[in-house]
Amino acid sequence: MSKSHTDAIGIDQIAISLFEQVDIAPYVLDSDGRFVFISPTIEKITGHLPAALTGMPFREIVFSADHPALESLLSEASDPAARRTMWLLNANSTTVKCVVALSRALSSREECYIGIIGKTGILDRDTDEKMRMFTMAVEQSPATVVITDKNASIEYVNPKFTRLTGYTFNEALGHNPRILKSGKQPPEFYRDLWDTISSGKEWRGEFHNLKKDGGSYWESASISPIMNSSGEITHYVAVKEDITERKKAEEALQVSEENLRRRNSEMQRDLGYAQTVVRRLLPDGPPLLERLSVDFRYIPMEAVGGDFFSFNTLHERGLGVFIGDVGGHGVSAALFLSLVRSFTERLNRTRGDNPQDYIAELNSDMIEWRIILFLTALYGYFDCTGERAVFRFSKGGHTPPVVYRVEDASAQLLITGGMPVGLSREAAFPEMSVDLRPGDRVYLYTDGVIEAMNMSRETLNPEGLLDIIIRAGVKTLSGSLDFIISEVDRFRDASPAEDDIVLLGFEVLN
Repeated sequence: MSKSHTDAIGIDQIAISLFEQVDIAPYVLDSDGRFVFISPTIEKITGHLPAALTGMPFREIVFSADHPALESLLSEASDPAARRTMWLLNANSTTVKCVVALSRALSSREECYIGIIGKTGILDRDTDEKMRMFTMAVEQSPATVVITDKNASIEYVNPKFTRLTGYTFNEALGHNPRILKSGKQPPEFYRDLWDTISSGKEWRGEFHNLKKDGGSYWESASISPIMNSSGEITHYVAVKEDITERKKAEEALQVSEENLRRRNSEMQRDLGYAQTVVRRLLPDGPPLLERLSVDFRYIPMEAVGGDFFSFNTLHERGLGVFIGDVGGHGVSAALFLSLVRSFTERLNRTRGDNPQDYIAELNSDMIEWRIILFLTALYGYFDCTGERAVFRFSKGGHTPPVVYRVEDASAQLLITGGMPVGLSREAAFPEMSVDLRPGDRVYLYTDGVIEAMNMSRETLNPEGLLDIIIRAGVKTLSGSLDFIISEVDRFRDASPAEDDIVLLGFEVLN
């Protein structure tokens, strides 16, 4: 039996196979005794193709002398199945002796017959048991099955229809399927359906219907016309699946997606606010000092990063600088940076010329406030009051400064210890001091510079930065910053940065 016929009546293919393996042909007749469908096995028995028999009265393939036997069989069809031995006409006009069994779908229903045909000798054993199994496969289909005549008057519904809609077999009998209509779908929907099936084509779609008690439900349906041997439509068969729960899930998903889009829009707006906050926290430009040239480059990520820096001009020949990197991004980082700025503004006034005390007190403030985010930070102080300039700094977990010596065009990492700020009350933050001559430079930076990664998954590292800074030594301070950024981009193979980049440059003047 073809899959389309099997689907049309809701018969499980496993049940069909039980008969086909022993050359037995299951079939279904409508109330007028015409084939609604029949198994392909009928071709082995009689030579007739199933398509040629569909819509044909059963009696047309019964030898005329056995017509009374067929009429008797139709009138006596019951459960267990009635059966008769009769001669059937082969496709080549010869005859073959067969046993024909027939049963009503339910004992109280006269509008549909289910049966099997087999050569004599095959149906002599266990016919009743097989017939009951076949009937059960039809009646217990998990799909709703509705058969109408060519005018769309219901002739058969299976038990699934009754369980789903609440209409009994007798209540549905003779009615048009429009008794289920909810009114939620436009007339054009039903017009397209009717135009499709009345032209002999299959229609597939979804119905929003109402049950007998007024409850709504959704069905996915396939409606096919049944034609006789002359190509005339005699019946329509609808096989429908209840998809109410799927529809509810789809609606819930749609609501969830709308909520997600709304939340995403809100997050984008909040991120925009956070980016504005971070920009306002950073200096508008470098400070101007008598003996120190200062410049910087700040390249934020698309998202809000956690890099922060500020300048603290104590006097014309003294400058403090703070640079830090929050362990996080987004709105929380922006809020944290706002708090860090309030801490550093107080420390600028009280500990501006003492880097070690500056970082130690910042660590105490963060622990006192029980802040869960940590901070890598460095505070340095340039003292240019003497004959030589001095740079002193203390850091907690931050990247090491680089000093560039103009005399021999060399560069050196200034490495000290110190864990990130805010992790431990007992943390120590040693201070380092370095003398500077005119033309010497100090570079401070965040880890977005040295953690730049190329296509081979290699990072630049501080040592790689030293080489770039040495090559940048012949350029002006501002030009050296641009050169360093371009070389970092080139190392990254022009792939997007994964973190903020802050690069500060300081050059001692005569």
